[in-house]
Amino acid sequence: MSDKSATTATTTTTTPASTSASAATAPNYRLPSDVTLQHASKLAIVEDKPIMLDYWTASVDKKALVGVRESGEKLLVKSAEEYTSPIAKFYKSVTEYIIITENSIYIVSSDIPTRKIS
Repeated sequence: MSDKSATTATTTTTTPASTSASAATAPNYRLPSDVTLQHASKLAIVEDKPIMLDYWTASVDKKALVGVRESGEKLLVKSAEEYTSPIAKFYKSVTEYIIITENSIYIVSSDIPTRKIS
């Protein structure tokens, strides 16, 4: 009998209770296209770099930008304190850019603005 109650307890605790509540309060952002995610996955495997989406929502909201320094070096920028290492490569895929930096692969909206920075 104790085996049955242990199994039942395990089954009920593995279902996350807060998933639907947190999803209901989050804004509805469009997701990167399947094609873009597939291309980014292939690049991540070949380049041995993680795919980062921490600039995705900021790029959709136009709160992030591609900053260009006077030297021509390009960075993904959220604020004066929050930016990436220099961009090595840009790929356009559907309505997104796949951006490769020294350490990571970022997926951002292709609507992201470009601006000179210092």
